[in-house]
Amino acid sequence: MAGRRRARNGSTAGLLSPWAVVSVGVLVMVVLLGVALGTVVSSRPSAAPGPPPEPGPLPALSASSFAASRSAAPTASRTVRPSRTPSASPSRTVSPTPSRSPSPTAASSGPAVNQQPSPAQVTGTYRPVETYDGAFIGEVRLTNLSTAPRSWTVRVEVPGARLVSAWTEGTAQAGSSGSRGTFTFTSGADLAPGASASLRFHLRDTGTATRPTSCTVDGAPCGR
Repeated sequence: MAGRRRARNGSTAGLLSPWAVVSVGVLVMVVLLGVALGTVVSSRPSAAPGPPPEPGPLPALSASSFAASRSAAPTASRTVRPSRTPSASPSRTVSPTPSRSPSPTAASSGPAVNQQPSPAQVTGTYRPVETYDGAFIGEVRLTNLSTAPRSWTVRVEVPGARLVSAWTEGTAQAGSSGSRGTFTFTSGADLAPGASASLRFHLRDTGTATRPTSCTVDGAPCGR
């Protein structure tokens, strides 16, 4: 029985020896691979992060350098397209408008109306100043109602009377002319607008008359 056990142990050892060799080889390879990896890892330098770099001052940008940089930048030129010239439209021919002949003015069938003369620009008012036996002194008060200087003419009629003297107050002396019964006095200077003056005359051989039978200023009757 001892012989049998030996024979069995010998056969078992013969069977297990190849697997043992393979296992040992695999184990050795694993160990070698681990050693190789450790060597590679240990050979790499450690990448420990260093302190962050301090930020330096930013470069100052002046207005002149900014303007220079802008002027140095190339400006894109624009190509100006020629404008289209509008074609002239044909002008229209305007036909002449026939002129109308003026219609004949209808003649008035009634009688013509006489136009009234324009009122005198210089008016006069008569008043007696003094009376004597067969003589008197009269006055014509003259007033310029227009807006411009005016001359004046006074005409007085006293039948049979003679002129002794005449004078004006408030303006230049007037000129006088005439003989028995009819006398004319003309202004020596124009009467200013709105101004007044007095013409006085001394007549004799007037009989019982104390005022002229006719008195006019520029053809208009004297007032009273």
